Amino acid sequence: MLLLLLSSGSARDTHALATGDNRFGIDFVNAQGQSFPNQNQRYAEANQAGAGWDRWVIYWSNVEKACDETYDWSGTDPVVNADVAQGLSIDAVLLGTPSCYATASAPRPTNVSEPHGGLTDLTNGGQSVPRDLYAPIFSDGTDIYQPGKTINPGNPWAYFVYTAVARYHTQIHDWEIWNEPDYSAFWSGSVSDYARLLKVAYFAAHTADTSARILVGGMMYWQWANQSGDQAWLKAFLSNVTADPQAAANDDYFDVIPWHWYSRSSDDYTHIVSAASVLATYGVTGKELWINETNAPACGETVNGTAFSCAMPGAAGYATDEEQASFILQALANGFAAGASKVFEFQLQDDGNAQALGMFRNDGTTRQAYVAYQVGEQNLAGFQVARRQTGDGWEAVTFGVPTGNPHRTTVIWNDTGQPVTAIVLGAGAAPTGVQLIQQDGTAQKVTPGSSYALTLPAATDNRNWDGNPNEYIIGGSTYLLVESLPADTTPPTSKVTSAVFQAGSQSIVVKWSGSDPGGWGIADYTIQVRDQTVDANWRDWLLNTANTSGTFTPTPGHVYQFRSLARDWAGNVETKCGAQADIGVSANTARGQPLPYKIYFPLLPSGSSVGC
Repeated sequence: MLLLLLSSGSARDTHALATGDNRFGIDFVNAQGQSFPNQNQRYAEANQAGAGWDRWVIYWSNVEKACDETYDWSGTDPVVNADVAQGLSIDAVLLGTPSCYATASAPRPTNVSEPHGGLTDLTNGGQSVPRDLYAPIFSDGTDIYQPGKTINPGNPWAYFVYTAVARYHTQIHDWEIWNEPDYSAFWSGSVSDYARLLKVAYFAAHTADTSARILVGGMMYWQWANQSGDQAWLKAFLSNVTADPQAAANDDYFDVIPWHWYSRSSDDYTHIVSAASVLATYGVTGKELWINETNAPACGETVNGTAFSCAMPGAAGYATDEEQASFILQALANGFAAGASKVFEFQLQDDGNAQALGMFRNDGTTRQAYVAYQVGEQNLAGFQVARRQTGDGWEAVTFGVPTGNPHRTTVIWNDTGQPVTAIVLGAGAAPTGVQLIQQDGTAQKVTPGSSYALTLPAATDNRNWDGNPNEYIIGGSTYLLVESLPADTTPPTSKVTSAVFQAGSQSIVVKWSGSDPGGWGIADYTIQVRDQTVDANWRDWLLNTANTSGTFTPTPGHVYQFRSLARDWAGNVETKCGAQADIGVSANTARGQPLPYKIYFPLLPSGSSVGC
């Protein structure tokens, strides 16, 4: 075991392991109606960072000013064309009710950031429910979608969405419907009003482009959570959508659901996990989860004439330049570990924003966050497996990257105010080289070993909202342990070894194990169960678990089979043929108590093979 004392004195190694993964995005590389004098430089910076996405807003209030269904796309066309020419996918946000379509004029909070000046109309109802939103979507007077129907011009929102998607359908495929509809600064309507806004947009978009993907407006989470608990708005929204009799047949009117996380790097993990659980509870499946805004605003900076001090209490939620860089790496690692399909950093440059959230200042100088983003993308791009683990005062996410230069990267940091030592286990295969990379890109070669003891520097950002000096909202300076490995294309093998009734209960304790000789090692298992009393279908019981045992609750009198499918760090997944089970058990009971259970080892049908 190698003990590494981490410092900033090592030589820089600029070797990039992999690039070009479109799971990484940046907000506002370009923007509607803007003529950035350094636009070529901005694109170069985004490309050098490895970003595959640009997220920006198409402000309805800028496109349709007279409320006569006459649209001015002159501020939008150049941005779309330039993004596509640069190879960037576009997350296009449709936002901002024109004042002449507004149904309410709600006061707008003065502390809301308007990064590109597009929401000048919001104080006059730009965040309100559009007029005639509940008018029929289609010209035949119905809300029933059928190919070939035309959009009702009497529903201005439907007509705007249809026109936008029809114009750009060969260039933009992902349409985000509003921004932060769970925040009164951006949406003054009710949850049911937003559900209607989304439904109208879904049908209008699909009338123009049947392959259009619809995103729920990225959620800010906190306004509702602080009043009503975790994922309160999401629960209200899903309750509303799933009650709509048309929803199930129309993908619940969305394909992707994104979030915005700021200031606390752990939110990118914990709240994405909780959101996935809420979706499952409501039976809403097959949706991608994105993080399309995340960052911590920098203090010790002056932005557009406003100075931001790092002194508390006014700096709660803020970070120094170095802490902001730590946040970026931790947010990327946590987001992907939680299952987010995309993670976007907000934003490329400060521009007109009211906080220091750019990876570049408006004078063109670079914040440390930009280098950290590059370091993360270069060493995580192409990953197939991401798993998070926590230790005594530290946390880490390990990524298996089988493409390009095959490697395994562990992103690791300290969550406490004191140095801690973390033990990182090495990959199963012998590495061909190991590097320890700091968040500023500085790297040192490390002697390969079966494990590595990393002494991690203390966290420093305790600018929390509770005034607790021992609560750190961002971990300490972040490191990447990168093990270059020989290619691994062979899946591991595994087996459920026992299924035994737990003493004094109706539960079955199931155990499994596996091996990956010569490979990168087993990352996790999916455990499947088949209730033979009901049907012959295998169902995932535990998905991608690192555990080697679990407790299953059977239905009395039913007969079950179990099997395990192992996945290694290179992303290779074990396969078994449909008939193949590892073990079976009969849940026999009498008067509510388990009888001596019957355990059996299923035989394959004649002619079958274990390898399928």
